[in-house]
Amino acid sequence: MWNAYITDTITGDVISHIDLPSFAWSITVSDASLATLKQKGTGSDTVSGVRLPWSSLDAATPAARDELLTPDRRAITLCHRTSMDDMGMPILWGAIGQRTDTHNDTGFTLSSVMTLLQDRYLIREGVYGTAPHGTSTDAITINGSLRGIAAQIGWLCTNAKPGGQLPIDWHYRGEQGKHTRTYDSWDVQNLQCATLLTNISNVENGPDMGFRPRWDGDRVRIDYVAGSDDDIRIGQTIVHRLTWSPWGGTVDDLTIDHLGAVHRIYASGSGTDKNQLCHLSQDLHLIDSRDAPYPLREAVYSDSDTDKLDLLISHADGYLQANARPLMQIKCAITTMSTTAGEPISPLGTIWPGDLVELSINGHAALPDGLYECRLMEMSGDQTEKITLVFDPQPNTII
Repeated sequence: MWNAYITDTITGDVISHIDLPSFAWSITVSDASLATLKQKGTGSDTVSGVRLPWSSLDAATPAARDELLTPDRRAITLCHRTSMDDMGMPILWGAIGQRTDTHNDTGFTLSSVMTLLQDRYLIREGVYGTAPHGTSTDAITINGSLRGIAAQIGWLCTNAKPGGQLPIDWHYRGEQGKHTRTYDSWDVQNLQCATLLTNISNVENGPDMGFRPRWDGDRVRIDYVAGSDDDIRIGQTIVHRLTWSPWGGTVDDLTIDHLGAVHRIYASGSGTDKNQLCHLSQDLHLIDSRDAPYPLREAVYSDSDTDKLDLLISHADGYLQANARPLMQIKCAITTMSTTAGEPISPLGTIWPGDLVELSINGHAALPDGLYECRLMEMSGDQTEKITLVFDPQPNTII
């Protein structure tokens, strides 16, 4: 079951319990789509379709109702509750965004942490436009691990700004590493906090990043979680075991999406016209097969910020390696309150996108029997107990 609480956006203090009759939600660790040439990106979480009658609020006047649901100032924490935990485990958090009221009810969007960070810029206080002739010459240089740099960026864009505090614990600040980033204040249009975090995650061997709420007494806090320079993935210490068969198992509604291979990638980097960096990566082994040849499939990769040929080659080869064979992606559904020997199978709060899953499949018409080692990329659902799981794309085992 689900519990929802109105909390203060800045402090995380709980203000009131609230009944949300309907909503939809999703959590990802990175881009989970079965597509070629995609960017990894950071983890994301969304809550949509929130609508509730005014009678759900402990408020009798328009002013009191507005005080409880003031956009930006108030947030919603969604918790999954079990019989052993009345308050529930925090799963999603978001500040109330645009709100639409009628005479009978109200509906609103929720802004996730990454959405809020789209409206924060990495500019030091009191320096922008203060150089001679109204210019900006200040620069911020950060050294350390990639997740340490990202945490420092996040802290500077929140705690270091007036009114900027959010209930986020920016772990890993000051963590040692071999990376350096410099950000010039005159380039403010490219210093959006959310973009900077995404860029760090998207670099070669960039870490997974995400935000996870938790209780800290009677308030909610949000942990910034990220992979390290040595182990870029989060959720690699726990292996969940799930089963599917037509005769019963811990998951149901199992489907498999398929996508063909890419055999050639035309990559372009910085420069213009005849001076532009170019590289061709190709793997034609499926095309050259005598038994079952594939038709040629080509793609284009472009990054105008890549000014070194070896880096362009590395990016192109990486995309080709990930797509040189036909891919498949397994999806299934699970009911969180289902039990095995009286214990919940995978209650929310114990399984997160990024975690490893061993999926035992037996008797499926489209897959050979076996144990499939997967990585959970996305969870989604609504106000019910049914959750859809999306796993990472992997080479088609039948090919």
